[in-house]
Amino acid sequence: MSKTATRVTSSKGSWKFRLVPLTAAILTAAFWALALWLLITLPAARAADLPAATKDILKDLKLDASVLKDIDRALDLPKAILDGARKEGTVKVGSSIDAKRFLEMVKPFQERYPFIKINYSRGNRFTRVIQPLIGLQAGRVTTDVIAALGNQYDTLKKTGTLADLRGLPAYRGLDPAMKSPDGLWAGQGMLIRCMAYNTNLVKPNEVPKSWEDLVTNPRWRGAKIGIPNRPDAWALHLWATKGEAWTKDFLTRLFRDVKPSLRKEGSNATLGLMVAGEFDAVLTGSTRRGRQYVAKKAPFAMVCPEIAAVGLSDVAVIRISPRFNAAMVYANWLISREGQLAQYARTGYGPTYADLREKGLLPLAAVVKGAKMVMGNYDLQTKYGDALANFWDALWYRGTGLKMRTVEVRITGAKRGGRRYHFMADGKEQKVRVSSSRTEILVNGKRQGRKAVKTGMTCRLTYPGDDQEAKKVDCRK
Repeated sequence: MSKTATRVTSSKGSWKFRLVPLTAAILTAAFWALALWLLITLPAARAADLPAATKDILKDLKLDASVLKDIDRALDLPKAILDGARKEGTVKVGSSIDAKRFLEMVKPFQERYPFIKINYSRGNRFTRVIQPLIGLQAGRVTTDVIAALGNQYDTLKKTGTLADLRGLPAYRGLDPAMKSPDGLWAGQGMLIRCMAYNTNLVKPNEVPKSWEDLVTNPRWRGAKIGIPNRPDAWALHLWATKGEAWTKDFLTRLFRDVKPSLRKEGSNATLGLMVAGEFDAVLTGSTRRGRQYVAKKAPFAMVCPEIAAVGLSDVAVIRISPRFNAAMVYANWLISREGQLAQYARTGYGPTYADLREKGLLPLAAVVKGAKMVMGNYDLQTKYGDALANFWDALWYRGTGLKMRTVEVRITGAKRGGRRYHFMADGKEQKVRVSSSRTEILVNGKRQGRKAVKTGMTCRLTYPGDDQEAKKVDCRK
């Protein structure tokens, strides 16, 4: 039996050294104490091993490296995937993030995986999602990692080309609400949407405290609120939270009594018009975009009356890609805590990890404090999306003096690269405007771009009137 000297301390000071026998029990206890100490201190000890770009991000955010507590486990990819990625050497990524911000965001990835070159493409919904979908339907892979799938997820899923991400170590660490049960998508960032307003035009005591305030307070009537045609960004959350009857009543009064300015522009363009003073407020703006206006000291503020509508931006990998392994490496990094930290710091998307958001990593976090955060995901869209869209469309087109209709016609002209289709209806020549992202275009049952519709095709057009934007164009060759 061996002996050793130990020093025992108390609140009154240090006691003298004394010799104690090291029994097997003491040795065992010492071993586990040392193991526990190593487990607790290991994350901090690994801080020196982090990429320089990650250290810069932690410094910018005034955070300790301990926030990346599971980074080794999350990035512990199988050797076969890493070896495959080395051979492939590149990955094609499509997203909506500004290219300059994206390059800043992926600096930690490039340090960790210098053998993978990112071929990045920024695009709108058509170039980011629909074009790759059209390619997949024809057996071509144009993008390996697709971000922000939106309403095309179901169509992409039907192609059978989405990879199962459940084997990725970072995927296993995600909250269940941030990933698909079948592994086909993962959350890559959160967008919080609330009412935005111009601080030069709206006084502090006029800011609504509830959704009811918007329809009962005369202050908001007469085109004071700009609304783009995006009910899924906020009205869907009301429907799911307050119920169908309440939401229908609220929307009816909003359109009938408040008479908002119904905008053809998209959400971000509408927000810009509000900041310029075109109207007083917008339903709704994102905290991510709002942070940029606040940084520029624009007359911008936000409020979340009772509910903060949360949009989850997702990411998927194409399993038939010749760059599949590199795509999996990138996707795994993006959804890890390091990827989420980099994305928040450089682009403003809220991280998908609750513990990171609790550190204050949420754009304009004070705005959403006290509001109920309601997640808008595919489950909500499946349950309530169609019912909301039908009710909303009737209100929207009635508000613009139009009514949605469907006609079967022969296309007499496809002009301006497919941006306008001409046809005969009601005994006179008419035309529709065609959006590459908002108009659903089918040819022989497959999603296509607007250039695929040719003169002479027979099509069923769903549209609200002459020279208006078509909602759906379904053609046969």
